[in-house]
Amino acid sequence: MNFMRPVGIIAILLILLVLFAGCGQRVPSRNTTPKNPWGNATLTPQTPGGYTVQTSVIPTTTSPIMQATLVPTQTITTLPVPTYRTPPPVTNITANLTVLDEKTMVFSYNRTAYTYTLENPPLLIDYTLTVPNITKTRVETDPVSGGDRTVSITYPDPVAWFKVTVTDTATKSVLVQTGYGGQYDVSYSKQVWVRYPGDYYIEFSGNRVTANVKFLAPRGT
Repeated sequence: MNFMRPVGIIAILLILLVLFAGCGQRVPSRNTTPKNPWGNATLTPQTPGGYTVQTSVIPTTTSPIMQATLVPTQTITTLPVPTYRTPPPVTNITANLTVLDEKTMVFSYNRTAYTYTLENPPLLIDYTLTVPNITKTRVETDPVSGGDRTVSITYPDPVAWFKVTVTDTATKSVLVQTGYGGQYDVSYSKQVWVRYPGDYYIEFSGNRVTANVKFLAPRGT
């Protein structure tokens, strides 16, 4: 009996060891990352505690349409004649025009401008210039008598010039540009016609000339 008591104690100890060994077995780990509320974003655990949001970036594609530098509006000297109407004959048109205004302008390397809204074409700008003359005299030998004679030469001032420019304010295009001297002829009088409705900027410039300018349009304009 005394021999069986230690054996029983040893057996009880072995059973307890087996039971404790089973209780200490590691439980398989589970994914502790919380459910992602941001769709395709990932949550990276921080230490200690908390999460950093790392959102995936969708690559952008460069657009083939690029912003361009604006270029000046193309300058035109004439407008095409519309197909739905024919310009009125020039023969008797002046009889139906009335003088809207008349200006006398003196130019010495300066310019002046006016604006006008043309609702009932045409608009006629009729100008006449006064250009000073230059007179030079010289003494030369008379081929007949052999004596001296004085010869006078008179001619328009070579530095005199005049220009009128009619610009469509909406399109910034030049409809008409003409004048006297320089690149133009030496006619003292001209008529400038504007045959299309619109808002116009009319500029006059020149040197050593006096211009008498009349603005005419159809009666009742």
